[in-house]
Amino acid sequence: MKSINYSYYNGFEGEPEIQFIYKKNNEIKIFVIWEGYFDQIMKLIKPDKNGWKEIAYYYHMHIGWYEEDFWLIKDLQMTLNQFESIEKQRLKNEAAEAFTEICSIIRKAIDNKAEVFIVRE
Repeated sequence: MKSINYSYYNGFEGEPEIQFIYKKNNEIKIFVIWEGYFDQIMKLIKPDKNGWKEIAYYYHMHIGWYEEDFWLIKDLQMTLNQFESIEKQRLKNEAAEAFTEICSIIRKAIDNKAEVFIVRE
């Protein structure tokens, strides 16, 4: 079963989008957001004492989903920790809502031993 949620991309058609794809066996859920919301979220992740890690590293280096069609998040727990370190109150309405959904997708993947991919279109 495949479902696609465009709630945070509607009105931005033609502009870059980021897709979070949850995959567990035949269950595929795709969450599509405008890249501008994703940028707002990613800019709030701070490097640790050794620099950027996991998703923040790939974002700042413009690799990962920038180069691959389906980029697998290898360390879901670290990625969730990075997202949860964000001061959510600094996000504007739609970006804050998209952020909550992204965290939910990653938590569900951890709980269900599923995979999450990122695609940039």
